[in-house]
Amino acid sequence: MSKLIAVTILVLLVSSPAYAYLDPGTGSMLIQGALAALAVASAAVAAFWTRLRQLFSGRRKPADPEHRDAPPS
Repeated sequence: MSKLIAVTILVLLVSSPAYAYLDPGTGSMLIQGALAALAVASAAVAAFWTRLRQLFSGRRKPADPEHRDAPPS
């Protein structure tokens, strides 16, 4: 992992300027991408946290009420 960080820093220090034009829409696109990544990450953490909490609490979800009175098959 430390080699990857060292290589990344080296590449960033050695890189040359791009002289590229970024139009005004690029900033809003970057913000939308960051917000989408944040939303996905928070949903993943919430799903993981719920499963982890259920695992350690020892409780399971209640059975579906439709299948409670059904005879075993």
